[in-house]
Amino acid sequence: IFQMCRCDIKGTVVEMDRLLRPLGWAIFRDSLDSITEIELVSRSLHWNIILKYGKEPEGLLVVQKTNWRPQPESTS
Repeated sequence: IFQMCRCDIKGTVVEMDRLLRPLGWAIFRDSLDSITEIELVSRSLHWNIILKYGKEPEGLLVVQKTNWRPQPESTS
C-alpha cells in the first residue's frame, strides 16, 4: 500500500509568512482537512481569507497577508 509522506503544514505556512511580503497572496489547493488546518493557521497569523471553496475530496483557499504586527505592551 502506497502512503504519502507529508510535511508539517503549520510549519510550512509559518515559513511562508516569514517570506511573503505584506499584502502578498497565497493560493492553496489540497485536501479539505489540510485546507481547514491552513485556514486556522492563516487566521492566527492575521491573514485575510479571500476565498474558501471545497468540493470532495479537495479544496481551494486564497489568502492575503496583512500589515498586522503585534502591539507593544503598555506599562501602567
